Amino acid sequence: MDQLVKTKEAVKNLTEFLRKTNEARVPQNELAHLFGDNQDRSRCSIDVEFAFTRSPIAHRVPLYFTVPHEVTWGSICFITRPPSASFKTKVLALSEDGNEVAQRIKRVMDTKELANQLGEPVAVRAFSKSFNNFVLFNVPKYPKQLTGEFLGHQNLPVWIPKKGTFAESLSYATRTVVVSRRGHNMVVCRVGHSGLSNEAIVENIEALVEKLTRHHSGAPIGDVLHIRVAATNLDGVRAKLPIYGQKIDLNREVTVPAPRKSLRGKRPLKRDEKKGGEKKRKVEA
Repeated sequence: MDQLVKTKEAVKNLTEFLRKTNEARVPQNELAHLFGDNQDRSRCSIDVEFAFTRSPIAHRVPLYFTVPHEVTWGSICFITRPPSASFKTKVLALSEDGNEVAQRIKRVMDTKELANQLGEPVAVRAFSKSFNNFVLFNVPKYPKQLTGEFLGHQNLPVWIPKKGTFAESLSYATRTVVVSRRGHNMVVCRVGHSGLSNEAIVENIEALVEKLTRHHSGAPIGDVLHIRVAATNLDGVRAKLPIYGQKIDLNREVTVPAPRKSLRGKRPLKRDEKKGGEKKRKVEA
């Protein structure tokens, strides 16, 4: 993207900030790797923050964009349509063959099991904190259990269709960026993690910005106020570095943009309204 400025420099400074602040929290014990994955514990998500002058049209279904390199890290909960037994066999076979994504899948369940397990808010809260990522694979309808309370403690799940082989679908899921469309003037998207190289993070950012600004349901670059790359270290300190800002001429006349048209059409007339209209016409005649 030609509009982005000093993206490489911003990503370099951000990853350096994460590395310095997280090194002190990583245990130096040589036996620590036997009791947990210290590499995953020290990783942090890399986000891109979009601020809009005019946000994309609100819709309950997010936008999904594929980037060149993986976005997710850590454990995965894989949710499928029932029955889940066949998918468990596929995941186990790929895991034994050395597929890294399949080895990160810690649980496979179908939508019926999900509905039976998540009946109370306490169960939803505990379930949302049990895994780092949630993937919906070939599910025809989005489960209502993964809304409301669930989204208050977890990122938006990746909802993907069946594409190619099962291994290709898993790779596609880890490279998918989720962009919510709630009508807000700001959106935060996870675009990578600190385990990636700086070049890979930059490629993901450039691919996401290009696809979002060119998508018919996204936001053109003229409606983007600024773009920042951000991350939060293990101490809870968040850093944000700008990579794009809209040039504003204070001397020009300000024009209010026309509101976007809603995706919903006009409300159809009710039967009583139609009859009332016919009666009025007869009286006038």
